[in-house]
Amino acid sequence: MTSRNNSLTQLPDPGRRAQRRSRLLAGVLAVVCMVGVALTWWLLVVHLTGQAMEQAALDGSRIGAHIVSDHARNLLHVVSLPAAIGLVLVVLVGARWRGSRRRALWAAGAVVAINISTQVLKYLILWRPDYGLFRKFGGMNTLPSGHTAVAASAAVALILVTGPRWRGAAAWAGAVLAAAMGYSTLVCQWHRPGDVIAALLLATSWGAVAIACGAWADETGPADSEPAGPAPATPPTPAEAEGGAAAGELPPARLSSAAVLGGLGILAGAAALMLEVLTWRGVVDAGGAGAVAAAQLSRTAVFIAYAAGAVGTVAVAGMGMAALALLTPRGVRQAGPAARA
Repeated sequence: MTSRNNSLTQLPDPGRRAQRRSRLLAGVLAVVCMVGVALTWWLLVVHLTGQAMEQAALDGSRIGAHIVSDHARNLLHVVSLPAAIGLVLVVLVGARWRGSRRRALWAAGAVVAINISTQVLKYLILWRPDYGLFRKFGGMNTLPSGHTAVAASAAVALILVTGPRWRGAAAWAGAVLAAAMGYSTLVCQWHRPGDVIAALLLATSWGAVAIACGAWADETGPADSEPAGPAPATPPTPAEAEGGAAAGELPPARLSSAAVLGGLGILAGAAALMLEVLTWRGVVDAGGAGAVAAAQLSRTAVFIAYAAGAVGTVAVAGMGMAALALLTPRGVRQAGPAARA
């Protein structure tokens, strides 16, 4: 595999700066998401009030569940460990066919890391204090969600192996897949909202780690379909001249779909936060926390808790996948075959 320094020295100065900036931002994103996993566990699992809020969301998920539960169960049964193994093979073959062994290896590595770290965190590192809430799982820890992690790892792999031109569309497809899986685990009462959100954050973190370590080091421009070698000196188009973009830069419209996805994710996150505040107030007003408080919540209150979890799942999936796609280095052209590894 080409080293980081060699891959960067083959690029012009703008390319090196774009790569370094992209990797730095990816490293920051990875740390932020890992901290988010820890905070989600601390607030919604370790704290009694958080567990009561999660219990309220599970109670609310029964409202109207018969409408979507059959479809959700079908999706859940498709996702399994063999599916994850098959995903790794598809990623390797697909990315290799596209001509980038580097992307294929990093994407496969991210899939493995996401799913292994999910199981390690769930069963070996994190724990769930027993406050007498929801005995279905025998009081064991269920954060992060394994099914959501498998779907989110597929989403991350799709973004990593897709070329810059289609990376925004890949982010949308991945976000829909991950959000659908996370919601399915909630509506079928397999997982609590915190379990799902933690899995999405964990997957985003590992995707950012892959980018920070050089998953896209063999690309520095707008499209994989550009011919290899030096780009011909052509004047900027009228659109580029009007927008101030230099010839060869990645047009802003190329990644606008990822930006839209991120914006919608932010809006959904704000809505989920408001619903969570209402849920917290409802738990507090019902008696503080614990099984008694959760049992005393009204039908409207538990539905709000359920809505908070569902909207929060959509928000984190959208923001996470959009953030990964928007880390694409911008400003110079695609490197030739010599830069590939």
